[in-house]
Amino acid sequence: PIDPIREALVMSLVSFIGPRPNLLDINAVNPPIRLEVSQPILDFEGMARLRSIERHTGGKFKSYELDVVYPLSWGSQGVEAKLASLCAEAVDALKSGHNILVITDRRMDREHVAIPALLALSAIHQHLVREGLRTTAGLVVETGSAREVHHFALLAGYGAEAVCPWLAFETLADMAPALKVEAKEAKKRFVKAINKGILKVMSKMGISTYQSYCGAQIFDAVGLKADFVAKYFAGTHTRIEGVGLAEIAEETVR
Repeated sequence: PIDPIREALVMSLVSFIGPRPNLLDINAVNPPIRLEVSQPILDFEGMARLRSIERHTGGKFKSYELDVVYPLSWGSQGVEAKLASLCAEAVDALKSGHNILVITDRRMDREHVAIPALLALSAIHQHLVREGLRTTAGLVVETGSAREVHHFALLAGYGAEAVCPWLAFETLADMAPALKVEAKEAKKRFVKAINKGILKVMSKMGISTYQSYCGAQIFDAVGLKADFVAKYFAGTHTRIEGVGLAEIAEETVR
């Protein structure tokens, strides 16, 4: 383990979004360029910039939105079908020239259910790995479900290069008057606290950079069916069996 405070010099939360260069190709003439963010939590301005990135970079980057909500009328049966269509949509988007995928649940309302962000992210991440396309894209998650350090650590561990916790930010803005701080200051403190938490989680495993932690899947699953984990969280150990996709879908609808 590393001490993230005293050994801060070797710790870094810098994240790169976009296609990864081939590290073994030392003669690469034009390696793919990537977007650098100083820390992985994006605010609304950052997300707006990412959505219109094509305009800012002269077409070098193209973002594509993957909407993880589906109609409530589909019931608990909708999750598996939606996950399959999301994976296919991600592949189509990359093959048509997009290189940043934004996984979002912002369109959730009374009539639409959102697939859990971690499940959607991991399903897409694993599918792109199987298709040999993961290094050609950046994955960014915009979710209302991320609010604690562990939520962000999980999203990072399963491939998120950046996360926008929109509901946490909106809640903080709403609470700001009662907390007697400005909304901007409340958001800044929240981001700082989450970043310190991510560093602490990484340091316990002896990992010093966010880039090494991103997609590393250093987790054990507790209470999930082995076949469910094998399909959507491939490579994750699960010693204690439990719920599968059907139960998770039912709980999501509920």
